[in-house]
Amino acid sequence: MEIFYQGWVIITLSILSGILYRMGGSDSYDTKWRDMGCPAMALITLFVSGGQLSWWWVVCFGLHFGSMTTYWKKKGTDAHWYNWVFTGLGYSLAYLPYAFLSGIWTGFLARIILTTAGIVWWSQKQGDAVKEEFGRGFIQNITIPILTIG
Repeated sequence: MEIFYQGWVIITLSILSGILYRMGGSDSYDTKWRDMGCPAMALITLFVSGGQLSWWWVVCFGLHFGSMTTYWKKKGTDAHWYNWVFTGLGYSLAYLPYAFLSGIWTGFLARIILTTAGIVWWSQKQGDAVKEEFGRGFIQNITIPILTIG
C-alpha cells in the first residue's frame, strides 16, 4: 500500500478509535462501543501497517478488550497519574502475544513507552471529558504501527 495512503488510513482509523472511545464513555451509548470498537480499530490498523492475520489476533483482541474495561481505580473516585500509567500499560501489554510471535520487541517496547507516556500526559493535561476520552482512543491507536518496527 502506498505510504501516503496508508498514513491517511491509519489517521482515519485513529480518529474512529477516538470517537468510539468517547462514545463508550458517554451516557448516550453502551460502553461496548469503546470496549470492542477500539480493539477492532487497533487490529485493523495493525493489518494496514503490515501485520499478518493469525490466531493470536483473537488473543490480542481479548486482552485489549479487557484493558478497556478499567481505569485501575475504585468506581466513583478520581483517576490520578498512576491510574493512567496502568491504563497505558494495559493498552500496550495487550499486544504481548504479537511481540512473542513476531519477535519484534523493539517496536513493542517503544510502543509501551510512547502509549503509556501519551495516555498519562494527555489525561493529566485535559480537563474536558470529551477531549480527554477522544485523545486516549486516538493515542492508543495511532501508536499501533510502532509494533511493526523491528
